Formats: sequence, structure tokens, C-alpha cells
Amino acid sequence: MSAAVVNVITLFFVSTLLAGMMLIAWRSFGRPAHALIWALAYSAASIEWICNIYLRFGGVSTQPFLGFVYGLCCLANGLLAAGCYIRLKPEARRLPPLLAAGVAAALIGTIVAIDDHQALRDILWLSFAGSMLLICAACVAHPLGRASLPERAVAAMFLLFALVDFCLALMAPGQGAHGEGAGHALFRTVLVIAYPLAFTGVGLFTVFLVATDLAESMRRLATSDQLTGILNRRGFEEAAERAIVNAQRQHQPLALVLADIDNFKKVNDAYGHPVGDKILATVATVIRANVRKDSFVARTGGEEFAIIIEGNTADEIYQTCERVRIALETTPFKNSKTGVNYGPITISLGFAMAPDAEDAGELYAKSDIALYCAKNAGRNRTKPYEDGMKKDFNKSWLIYKR
Repeated sequence: MSAAVVNVITLFFVSTLLAGMMLIAWRSFGRPAHALIWALAYSAASIEWICNIYLRFGGVSTQPFLGFVYGLCCLANGLLAAGCYIRLKPEARRLPPLLAAGVAAALIGTIVAIDDHQALRDILWLSFAGSMLLICAACVAHPLGRASLPERAVAAMFLLFALVDFCLALMAPGQGAHGEGAGHALFRTVLVIAYPLAFTGVGLFTVFLVATDLAESMRRLATSDQLTGILNRRGFEEAAERAIVNAQRQHQPLALVLADIDNFKKVNDAYGHPVGDKILATVATVIRANVRKDSFVARTGGEEFAIIIEGNTADEIYQTCERVRIALETTPFKNSKTGVNYGPITISLGFAMAPDAEDAGELYAKSDIALYCAKNAGRNRTKPYEDGMKKDFNKSWLIYKR
């Protein structure tokens, strides 16, 4: 049995295994669309390798059949890129990328079916495969500045495998129209050695990517508040530590804002916890909508929220806090069925700037003092931390009924 036959049989089992793993990942981990599309990609590859095995063992080779085989190869690569695109933009419509993959595969399959030119068909499918891997790399690493280390590693490997495909495509013309060229033996040798490694490598790295996504999903669950969808205290502390270190390194301003719903306990006791939960969720939405998109917003406990805002001056932070406060004050809190009005709901805010604090703990303490001073001054207002606050701060406020 030749090395080429062994490779094809091995690739069939590898692609089938990858398809099964992707199906399990899709079924078990929240049904991510890209995992299902990758399962379809490796299923198409499995059928392609079955057809290759048939040809290797003396099956009848016709142009339409060859067009079908090469179409499957291109479909597998197109679906791989479509999955990467949908992973990048899960909110995007899923049909256009899949249609694009199918149309491209059908087009190349048709060309192969009507033109019996060995070098041409190898150039076509290898160039297409390399192009799809470039798309995969671009999607996985986008945006580059925010891509995680595993994503960058996967993108780098996609680029490497794309380079393998393009190098083979450049070598393909040397084999001639029907394998009579001087470079035929060299091309086939390199193809037999390099392509299985590239195919297996791509498969392993897509599995690695799914595992990375699962780990990131678990991390988000551990650091997110289930009621509001924003960060919880643990997630916020991690984000705050990183943000403060980064601000100190780059000598950029940073503020920690603490916000507390006024008289929330009375509303909660009067209307019940379901209403209280809806109010908390609405407050989180209002805060999120009125701060910069790159700000960290968290519910740190009960009715208390925290915000990290980078790159703004104290005056800009004050204006942001006021925008949040006014937006919440004017937000209706009413039961549409019973007509009961739960509002107005107001919020008190206090903030401190990072240059005035050495670490996250000190910054939090100063923001907390500013928040309670805002409460003490009559609620529904914003207070920045000032040096005189600490000595005037009444410790009994720590047990004040909010």
C-alpha cells in the first residue's frame, strides 16, 4: 500500500473524528453555530476522503466525479472560513457565509468537471484553500489588539497552513496538464508530506479554539452577575486591578465610580423581590447605556454598582456620573399591567481618581467615602472624593439604611 493511500485513509479517520468532536461540542456546550458549521466542514472532508479512497483502489474516474470531489474539498475549506466568520460575528446572518462557501465550491467543481487539466485544478483548490485559511486567521485574530493569546496562536497557525497551500499552488504548474511535467513527482511528494500535516493541524487548532471558547465562557459565568449581565464583584476586582496597573504604566487618568440606589430597601420591601430584581436589571442597563463602551460596569453587591472609566478627567467623570443619575431619575418604573408606579428611582454616586490612590483597595475606599458623603448630603447626587472628606466622614454611615 502506497504512502498516498495510507495518508488518504488516515485523513478520512482524522476528519471523521474531528466532525464527531465538533458535533459533541455543539451539542454539549450551548450549541454555538460555528461548532456546527465546522462539524459540517469536516463531514464534507470525510466524504471527500472516501471518494479519494474509492479512486485510489481503482474506482472509475470521470470528470463530473472529479468535479464533485474537488467541490467537496473547497466546500470543507469554505465552511471552515464561514465558521470562523460566524464565531467573530455571532449576531450576523448565518446564511450569506454558507451560501458563499457553497457557491464557490460549486464553481470550482464545475471548472474541474469540464476541464481535464491536472495542474489547473490543483492550482484552483490549493489557492482557494489558502485563501479560506487567510480569512480564518483574519477572523480569529480580529481585532488584533484584543485577541487573546490562544487566538493569536491559532491565527498564526492558520497563516502557516495557508502558506503551505500557496506554496503547493505555486509548485502545481510544474506537473503539467496530465502529470507529464518534470515537477510532477516533486509536487506529489511535497503534497503527500505537507498537506496531511496542514489538514490535521487546522483540525486540531479549531478544536483548541472551541475549547478556548468554552473556557472563556466559563470564566465569564464566574465573573458575571446573573441578574444584570454585567460583572460581579470578583470580575470587577480583576478588571480594576488590571486597569489601575495599566493606567499607572501609561500615566493616564482613571476613575472608580461607586453608585448606590437610594432607598432601595423600602422599594424592595413594599413591592417584593421580583420587582426589586427588575429595578436592578433596569439600573444596570441605564448605567451601561450612559457610560463609554470600554468602561467596566459591575454590580458589586445588593443595590451597589461600580464603574471603572479610563482616560477621562475629574470634570468629565463628574459629567458622566450626572448623565447616569439624570437618565435613571427620568426612567419610568411602572407595571404596565397594574399601573403601579415604583418610582421615581434615584441613585447616589461617589468617585475617586486613580492618581490619588496607590492601589485598587485605596481607590475603592476613597470612592466609598465619596458615595456615603453623597448619601449624607441628601441622596440623588454625585460627589467626587476630596481630601477633607476622610476626617469628616462619620463611620456610623457604614450601617446607614440605604
